[in-house]
Amino acid sequence: MDLSNSLSIESCTTDFLPSDRSAVLEGLSGLIAASPLATGVPIERIFNGLVERESLGSTGFGDGIAIPHCKVEGMNGFALALAISEKGVSFDSMDDRDVHIFSVIVGPPGDPEEHLRLLAVASRVLGSGKSRYELLSSATPYALREAFLYHAAPASALTGMKESDYDRLLMVVVQEEDTYSDVMELFLEMGLPGAITHEGCLMGEALSGAPVFAGFLDVLGRLKSEPKTIFALVPASSLDEVIASIEEITGDLDNHRGACIIVLTPEMVRGSLETI
Repeated sequence: MDLSNSLSIESCTTDFLPSDRSAVLEGLSGLIAASPLATGVPIERIFNGLVERESLGSTGFGDGIAIPHCKVEGMNGFALALAISEKGVSFDSMDDRDVHIFSVIVGPPGDPEEHLRLLAVASRVLGSGKSRYELLSSATPYALREAFLYHAAPASALTGMKESDYDRLLMVVVQEEDTYSDVMELFLEMGLPGAITHEGCLMGEALSGAPVFAGFLDVLGRLKSEPKTIFALVPASSLDEVIASIEEITGDLDNHRGACIIVLTPEMVRGSLETI
């Protein structure tokens, strides 16, 4: 997903010094207002939008990050802003830790799909300890912007594809809940339409009623997370890119357990489960 137009250098700062939550939102509103995509939009309107969203629950999600976001009238597209607070500031985060990295998303009403994709991008980038370290180590706004764009780059939106292009059935089976969430966010970000999931059980759970296996259930995995299978139609031309992006999350699947990928060529595909 190309974010170069959404994230302008004027909307990045490595020297964010607010003293409280209100000052944070004021400062972030100013960064968004500096974006060319916010030309003509009053700072007060952006500020009020962010305040209203925060009233629904803090966007401080833990691990020192926050992703404030809202939609306001007058925006010419979705603008992003990045702010680094070396000292950290209290933001009612889920883990009660101070926030050091703010990634802000503000755009126009009426495009929930783009809004969700940008949230998925920010969540994926800031969810990585490596990328957080690089963002916090950025010495200049330019370096901060480049670091974010670099880590946002692996997942590209599947733009310009026709329904008939989606001719491969991709099945991703994952055991860990965090991996499942990350893959689903990736699919949302890439714009894969109508991905669905199915919850299963491991062999140990399936055999739990058989007395002969009672002493081996823990070995077979009864106590581990239950696997989930994600089904999605993918264009054959983008299959390698999609798999590579999944392995950015899972690691090399030839050398890791707990996840697998299966690709099938359907004899026929009719209809769609796309809902957004």
